[in-house]
Amino acid sequence: MMKFDDKKFIAEKIKSYRKRLGLTQEELAEKAELSVQHISRIENGCYIPSLKSFFLIITALKIDLKEFGFDVEPTNNPIKDTLISHIINSTNTELILYDSSINAIKTGLSKIRTNIF
Repeated sequence: MMKFDDKKFIAEKIKSYRKRLGLTQEELAEKAELSVQHISRIENGCYIPSLKSFFLIITALKIDLKEFGFDVEPTNNPIKDTLISHIINSTNTELILYDSSINAIKTGLSKIRTNIF
């Protein structure tokens, strides 16, 4: 299984798919709603994309998560399986909304834990 912190692997996979689709970095940036500089830095292995950027890019390129070593298997937890399904089938806009919502909830929970303990 690929490590998600393998910048070179991620860079090469994204660049390969972009070229296979005949897209320029500018076209990918537009499809993924990211800057050209951001795409360039990711493809050059300068840094690992955030989870949000990663999903925007792989959605724009129609890359299956299995290409990155993530074979999503049912978890036997209906709530987790439903959330995974929502993420996999989401549009870019929905992914941004989910990411923002989850981060807000995590921040709130962290504050509650701090006040309790």
